[in-house]
Amino acid sequence: MRYLVISDTHGYKNYLNRILEKESDIKNIIFLGDGLNDIMTLKAANPEYNIVSAVAGNCDVNTAVPTKDLISIKGYKIFICHGDGYHVKMSLLPLRKACVSMGVDIALYGHTHRRYYEYFDGLYMFNPGSVMPSANPFSCYGILDMTYEKPLFYHREI
Repeated sequence: MRYLVISDTHGYKNYLNRILEKESDIKNIIFLGDGLNDIMTLKAANPEYNIVSAVAGNCDVNTAVPTKDLISIKGYKIFICHGDGYHVKMSLLPLRKACVSMGVDIALYGHTHRRYYEYFDGLYMFNPGSVMPSANPFSCYGILDMTYEKPLFYHREI
């Protein structure tokens, strides 16, 4: 099973629609915050999509949606957050420490608008980057592929 991992849409619903067109075979979405209205609009217009998890980011105000989530897929414990609460723009160490203390296998986070992937000491860390057209260095999203024995992570440009 494959999952779209999307973060930081910031109102760019047209870019979100481009992702859906490009990856039309993937119907599961994990949203990492800063654009909850975008993802809810997407779901309302496209009921065939399954929002596996959606968390609030620092720009998602006045919402009851949690800022973090813990899910399990194929036996992998996955921590989902926007990242601002762990100061990921300065260092990944606070997020890494939190994940280790929870016994997490995969950490999915956003906030930095920069794509990132790392596997170290049993923990996968993945940031899909930002859908925003002014993202650094370009607009992108991620794919988490849980089809095989080990998870695979991909960055894609819009």
